[in-house]
Amino acid sequence: MRLHRVAERCLGRLGAGKATRLVLSLFFKAVLGIPRVFHFETLNDLGFAILTGGKKVLSRTVLGGLVRAAPVKGGLRFVRATQPTLHSADGTTISIDEHVIARFTRKFAIRKGFHTIRNKHMKVEKLFYPFSVGGRKLLSLIVTRGNAGLAAISQKLLVPLRRRARGRTLRVILDAGAAQDHQALLALAQHPRQVTLVRVPRKPAYRQRWAKLPASAWQRLEEPGPFTKAPPKAIHVAETRMQLGSSSKDPAARHADVRTILVREQARRGKERWHALWVFGDDVTPSFDLVREFRTRQHHEQTYRILLHDAFVDTAPSGYHKNSRNVRRPGFRQNAITLYTWIAALATNTLDALTRSLPKPFLHAHPRTLRRWIFNIEADLFLGKDTLIVLLHPRRLQSLWEHLVRRANRHPVRIPWLENRRLILALDRPGTCRPTSSRAATPEGSFDPGNGRPSVWC
Repeated sequence: MRLHRVAERCLGRLGAGKATRLVLSLFFKAVLGIPRVFHFETLNDLGFAILTGGKKVLSRTVLGGLVRAAPVKGGLRFVRATQPTLHSADGTTISIDEHVIARFTRKFAIRKGFHTIRNKHMKVEKLFYPFSVGGRKLLSLIVTRGNAGLAAISQKLLVPLRRRARGRTLRVILDAGAAQDHQALLALAQHPRQVTLVRVPRKPAYRQRWAKLPASAWQRLEEPGPFTKAPPKAIHVAETRMQLGSSSKDPAARHADVRTILVREQARRGKERWHALWVFGDDVTPSFDLVREFRTRQHHEQTYRILLHDAFVDTAPSGYHKNSRNVRRPGFRQNAITLYTWIAALATNTLDALTRSLPKPFLHAHPRTLRRWIFNIEADLFLGKDTLIVLLHPRRLQSLWEHLVRRANRHPVRIPWLENRRLILALDRPGTCRPTSSRAATPEGSFDPGNGRPSVWC
């Protein structure tokens, strides 16, 4: 309902009801794991149609046309209006990283960038999501061409995030992509209410310099092994300083003496693996505590993995203008790709938030686990004069379903695009016969759960 209201307010130029249909179709596409827009051509489920704002599922051509027709300013307003709140309980640790979408066009000359999975420079478009490590949610989005730098875009993202933090000190975690441009990184990190942790890229010159540190500078520590009953893993931690800044001879170029934490993993066989962090704004916290803090960005990487393989964010429409006459400079249109990828992020946030209200074994459960155990449940729909009754037939987790149904029916939702009918959930009693298809197709208002022996619980 909240998405419906925000969509009509921000994207109302699409026409009456079309904004709701667009946003809810993309949202439940990501929630239920529908890979691409063209799969809407074969969807004919009535329940999915009602979820997406109508009585029939949108066709692939209509949905694709609405995505590309969405206004740019309206899409950006929709992103701002649906950004999650940065609660104090979530902490102020923010991870910022880029997700790269590969483009394989030969006709258009679009900007290239480095694709880490394919390990090469290629035609790409980039999504920059800041991520709340404590709250495990994506906070906002900027979509750019493939040549944008992480440090420069992070500086833009942090401006509204500082306002949302309300004066609290932000702790920012950045991947090695931010270390490519030293001047942009220093401009980003020099803020009085900000601590910045940056992974140092692995360069041979850095490695040779660190190898010259004396043995007394290293502290040996042990960590748990990679699996249960595995022997502890030995690591060595040291601390040094590095000069960062422009390599030019301009005396006006900014330089900084940066605290650098080195980690050397002792390998059982083969070469040792080196890691390093640049730390800005924190000279007090112990070195290994900062290393463990940096490792929490793995939740951000896992969220990107879910976006890619479960919300199918890489199937987003392209940003370059396909109708451009100049194929060497096709331009960049961010309306469709921004709306598509941000709604996928909203779905990912919603699924993780749902797991917090479920029993402990489901906390931070994978989307496919939720689909298998909760979403893929058979149900019958009964359309009354003022109600829509959904009779669920779960085969497992009966007590959980009773809790969810009781909570949903406490304040029934009214569905605006279904003549403002109330949504009532009901559970099939175990051991009773399931209604046949002929009974589900009875005239409107003829179904009464109270007639005869009760067979449902609601």
